[in-house]
Amino acid sequence: VVSTQSTGSSGINAEYGQLIVTGSSDKYIRLFDPRGSSGTIVHSTLQGHDMWVSCVKWSPTSEVELMSGSYDGRSLLWDIRSPKSYLAIISTHEDKVLCCDWKNGRVISGGSDS
Repeated sequence: VVSTQSTGSSGINAEYGQLIVTGSSDKYIRLFDPRGSSGTIVHSTLQGHDMWVSCVKWSPTSEVELMSGSYDGRSLLWDIRSPKSYLAIISTHEDKVLCCDWKNGRVISGGSDS
């Protein structure tokens, strides 16, 4: 079991090391390493959203960057080496962010306001 919370989105960083990222209804982003031997597979928890995290997406060009979107109307850019804070707010919606992705070196998001 990866999470007991409702999961809004998940993704595997297969190209760069098998980490799994999830966004959940509890407003947290969790990184899991299924290869862990310490008794837990939670690698780290990212905190920055105020509401349900509806989408998470690994960068196609960086093994340490990901973006997330939330019902709080924000999309955030993360460097997983610094889990205490996000790097940037990369888009602001007037309502929920429902999807996020990377395309040609840019980040894109869609929401219930677009």
